[in-house]
Amino acid sequence: MKLLLLAGLCSLVGCGHTVYNLRIPLSDDPAAVFKDASHVVIDDARQERERSTHLAKEIWHCERWFGDETFQPSRLVYLDALIAERVTPKTSVHIRLDRFDTVEYCQHTGSGGGAMAARNSGAKGLPAFEPGALMGDSVYLRLTGSVNGVPFDVSRSFDYGHLSYTSPNAPSSNYMYRALLRDRMAKLADEIVRKLPKT
Repeated sequence: MKLLLLAGLCSLVGCGHTVYNLRIPLSDDPAAVFKDASHVVIDDARQERERSTHLAKEIWHCERWFGDETFQPSRLVYLDALIAERVTPKTSVHIRLDRFDTVEYCQHTGSGGGAMAARNSGAKGLPAFEPGALMGDSVYLRLTGSVNGVPFDVSRSFDYGHLSYTSPNAPSSNYMYRALLRDRMAKLADEIVRKLPKT
């Protein structure tokens, strides 16, 4: 009952009642295949709740914590592919994953000024919205763990307040949202690979 009340309230204030069955493609090619890379091993040490979609604990916070199943393919499959692209097949990579947060904030979590931050130019013409400026209409990604024994704690953000989408569609229905998401995940993979011990 509590879950239904929370979902109902979120639909009124903009959190979207379909957050639990939302699916976000991580490739614009529906025929794309993401093969498991044998030289990249991800040991998932996260708590079970953190792997699944959930909302913020406080009913007045509009935060959508996306689970692995939100993404097609799963976040871990996609991360595996990103890491594999960045190392040679002879490079063994072992990742212990303690956190993989993908949190979508809506305008009701802050001042709604995030759209201004998005106008800062970024790589390849994509808006640059750095971590810490969580002002609503933004997505925050954070990964923590270790790679080949070296700890990492990496994060990226982007703003979607300037993107258009039609209700009841989710913000991720806009292609630029997905492009920004892929761009930030690629940057996270870059940072993790840079942590690999030099051989």
